[in-house]
Amino acid sequence: MNFLKRISKEFRGLKTIVLSVASFNLISITSLYSSLHQQGQFVGEDFISKQLTWIAISWIVFIIFNFINYRLYYNLSFIIYTFGVVLIGAVYFTGHTAMGAQRWISIGGLTFQPSELSKIAIIIIMARFFSHSPANSFLKDFCLPFSLVGLSAFMIFSQPDLGTAMMVVLIAFCLGLFSKINKKYFILVLAGLLITAPLGWNFLKSYQKKRLTAFINPNVDPLGSGYTIIQSKIAIGSGQIFGKGFLAGTQNQFNFLPERHTDFIFTVIAEEWGFLGSFFLLFLYWLILKKIFDKLKKIRDPFAYYLTLGIGIYFFLHIFINIGMTLGIFPVVGLPLLFVSYGGSHLISSFILLGIFFNISRNYN
Repeated sequence: MNFLKRISKEFRGLKTIVLSVASFNLISITSLYSSLHQQGQFVGEDFISKQLTWIAISWIVFIIFNFINYRLYYNLSFIIYTFGVVLIGAVYFTGHTAMGAQRWISIGGLTFQPSELSKIAIIIIMARFFSHSPANSFLKDFCLPFSLVGLSAFMIFSQPDLGTAMMVVLIAFCLGLFSKINKKYFILVLAGLLITAPLGWNFLKSYQKKRLTAFINPNVDPLGSGYTIIQSKIAIGSGQIFGKGFLAGTQNQFNFLPERHTDFIFTVIAEEWGFLGSFFLLFLYWLILKKIFDKLKKIRDPFAYYLTLGIGIYFFLHIFINIGMTLGIFPVVGLPLLFVSYGGSHLISSFILLGIFFNISRNYN
């Protein structure tokens, strides 16, 4: 009883986030149920049971990390980073292959994607680097931390997983822009990347090249690489203001939209619940992000500050890029929608970061 009272007291100040995330769980299961219909027939019993299992595990993980002192991550930052790299490396030897990529490890019948944990490791290791006063050294302040980012990103990219590799780099880069590191280093690196970008084209897989080409003009290959984007736009537009209603979305129910239970689950929501349903979803995200970024004003510990900032950046980028993909304003890079898409790896990683944020918040009320 005392334990339950303690949990209730800890969560009271952040009940908005708890209620928002619980709402996302409900939205996730509802949308997943709808997306797993084909020609009016439900075909996804296993998916629903697995997602409910992941949600239950995620809440347990969240509670555990809520009670772990965030300073522990500072002391263990290099160990956490090394562990993340080792897990990514283990995928090459014991990994499970699906959809042409080797990214998953099987655990008790459930598959887990180690590269998702690398995002957490990068946030922690970057928070440690940036929490120290810079020495005005290009090698020490910029090259050293970003070489670690580059190693993780390269290993993930070679699986191949362009979306997660891109996210690892983006999270670290955004954190760096808010740090005290000399901004000219970032300008020089950006200029170098722009100059050498055409060379990177040769390192992309054929399907990745087609996705980027389809982003520029989906109609170049409307039945191939551009098909998903075109169908997603049709579905979102057809939802109009109020939506077509639960289980009434034609692009969804008649199986026109691929990957609608994972990367394109926002499309299902927009088609069935329209602009108002989409706005409600975005409003819940705004509530969470506002709580996180408002907390930054109260934090005095540099490590806690960058850790919280990294969590906020992680959440924002996943929301912004995923929804942007479904609208066709970003290339399709395989990023799940925060707290909503099917899958356990991303869900658990997000709950771990949420637990870390709650622990930091308790120290800066």
